Amino acid sequence: MVKVREIMSSPVKSIPPETLVKDAAAMLAELNVSGVPVVENGAVVGVFSELDVLRSIKTTKNDMRLVFPSISSLGIAFQEEVTQREIIEAYEEIGNTPVKEVMSKDVVTIPPDITLNEAIVLMVDRKIQRLPVVESKRLVGIVTRGDIIRGLAKERAANNKPR
Repeated sequence: MVKVREIMSSPVKSIPPETLVKDAAAMLAELNVSGVPVVENGAVVGVFSELDVLRSIKTTKNDMRLVFPSISSLGIAFQEEVTQREIIEAYEEIGNTPVKEVMSKDVVTIPPDITLNEAIVLMVDRKIQRLPVVESKRLVGIVTRGDIIRGLAKERAANNKPR
């Protein structure tokens, strides 16, 4: 049976909670990952992800645009439209915010010696994209959906070996 220790990514990139959102988002893009653990004094205190950035973007102005054909009983209908400029402005605003203000704080961590199957159940049941792996209260790795798929392939290959 494959253990998390065998499939986790390690060492894992992490960021401190004071990191600015714009810097953390740039790091995600540079590393081509969708999220990273947030670590303070060696302990995982949150997870910062692309979704946290998107959730944080707030627009303050909506343009009204006439919609044809009309769908209202008055013969005129309006639909809100968020412009690209508004999204960029909102991103600039949130970019100077510390990650600790937008990160997911309810983090599920796992020990390195649980099985691949246990990790899968946790990810599916809790709708989690990544699981920080913690040993002796210290971050030692991370398990992502990609790691899970590679682990399943490894387990299948091990089970199909001639005996």
